[in-house]
Amino acid sequence: MRVVAQNRSKEGLNLLSEQSVARTVWALALPSMVAALVQTVNSFLDRMFVGSLGSHALAAAGVGGQLLFLVMALAMAVSMGATAIVARMVGADDRVNLQHAARQSLGIALVLGVGMTGFGYWLLPLILNWYRLEASAFAQAKQFLMPALLGVPGLFLMMGLMGTFRGLGDTRSPMIASITATLVHLAGDWVLIFGRYGFPQMGIQGAGVAMACSMWIGAGVLWGLQAARSGQLAIPEAPRWGWVWRILRIGIPASMRTLIYSTSSMVFTIILSATAAGTAAVAALPIGLTAESIAFMPGFAFAIAASALVGQALGAKNERLAERFGWTASWQACAIMSAMALVFFLFAESFARWFTRDPQVIALAVAYLRINALSEPLLAFGLVLAGALQGAGDSLKAMLGTFLTQWAVRLPLAWLLAFGLGLDATGAWWAMALSSMFSGLLFIALFRRGGWKRVRV
Repeated sequence: MRVVAQNRSKEGLNLLSEQSVARTVWALALPSMVAALVQTVNSFLDRMFVGSLGSHALAAAGVGGQLLFLVMALAMAVSMGATAIVARMVGADDRVNLQHAARQSLGIALVLGVGMTGFGYWLLPLILNWYRLEASAFAQAKQFLMPALLGVPGLFLMMGLMGTFRGLGDTRSPMIASITATLVHLAGDWVLIFGRYGFPQMGIQGAGVAMACSMWIGAGVLWGLQAARSGQLAIPEAPRWGWVWRILRIGIPASMRTLIYSTSSMVFTIILSATAAGTAAVAALPIGLTAESIAFMPGFAFAIAASALVGQALGAKNERLAERFGWTASWQACAIMSAMALVFFLFAESFARWFTRDPQVIALAVAYLRINALSEPLLAFGLVLAGALQGAGDSLKAMLGTFLTQWAVRLPLAWLLAFGLGLDATGAWWAMALSSMFSGLLFIALFRRGGWKRVRV
C-alpha cells in the first residue's frame, strides 16, 4: 500500500512512501553521518591547536568545553522537541501548526540563548572556582569563556533550526551548516590563536572568539536556508506558554539523556581509577571510546533519521509505517556498526599503538575494544530505537531507559565485576558491554510494546 508519494510542499518534504523505506532511511542518515565525522575532525584539530599553547591552556579549554557542553544540553531540548512536533505536522499536512512550531522554536531558542549567556557571565567566577584550577589555568579558562559565551544565542538558534529541518525530513541543510561552522571555527583558531595573516595573536582568547563566531555563522547559514525554503518558517515568534510546554515537554527528557551519559561516565571513570590498574585503565578508556566513536556516528545518524520518519508517519496516522521506519533504521545501523566492530576487534592492538607505547595501557585498550565489540549490534538497536521513541514524542521513556542502563545496570555491575569478583579493569569493560547489550534489548522491548504510538505532542 502506497501511503503518500514523496510530495514536496512549500515548507518541506513528506517522506512517507511504503515502497522506498530503506532508501529513505539511508538518504536521511547519510548527511548526519557526514556532519558527525566533520565534528569529530573539528574536535581533534581544535584540541591540537589549543594544546600547542601548553597544558594550562588545554586544561582551560577542557573546562570551558565541559561547561559549554552542559549549555548545549539545554539547546538540544529545543532541537529535539522541534523535530518531534514538526515531523508530526508534516505527516499530518498541518501547515498552520507547522509554521507555529518552527517559529516558536526559534523564539524559544533566542530567549533561552540570551538568558543562558547572561546567566553564564553571572556565575562564571563561581563555577570556575569549583574546578580548583591553578592560577594560570583559571585565568585562561576565563579568557576562553568570556568571548565563547557570546556565541551561546547563536548555538541555541542553530540547534533550534536543526530540529526544524530534521522534522521536515531535511538532514542535508544541518550538514551544510555544520561543515561551514567547522571551517569557520578551524580557520578562526588558526588565525586568532597564532596571529596569522595580520590578525592579532590572541592565544586561548582567540579560541573562544573562533568558537563564538562559528556558532553564529552556523546559525546564519541555517536561517538563510530556511528563509530561502519558506520565509514564514524563518520568522521567530515571541514564546507562548502553550508552545513552550509542548516543545520542552518532549525536549527536556531527551536532552537529559546527555546529562545522564556524562555524569555516569564520570562515576565510571572514578571506579576505573580505584582498580589495581588505576591510571593505566583511565588512560585506556579514551582510546577505546575514540575507536567506538567511529561506530557511534552511524548509530546517532540513524537515530536522527528514525526520529524524523517515525514522527512523520505518526502524523499521517500510519502506525505500521512508523514501525517499519524504526526497525529499518535499526537494522541498517546494526549492519554498519557490526562491520566497524569487526574491524576494531581484529585490529585492536594496531589501533591502541597509535595512541600509546605503554604495554599495560595497550593491553587494557585491546581488551576494551574486543570486549565491547561484542555489544555493537545490540547497541545499534538501543541508540536508534531511543531516537525513534523521541521522534514519537515518548522522550520520557527514552530518558528512563537510559537512566536504567547507565545508573542501575552499568555502574553497580562495574563495581561488582571489578571488585566483588576480582576482575579489575577487565570487569569494568564487561560491565560496559553487558549494559550496552541490555540497552538494546530494553529498547527493543519498549518499541515492540507500542506505547509510543499513542503519545500526543
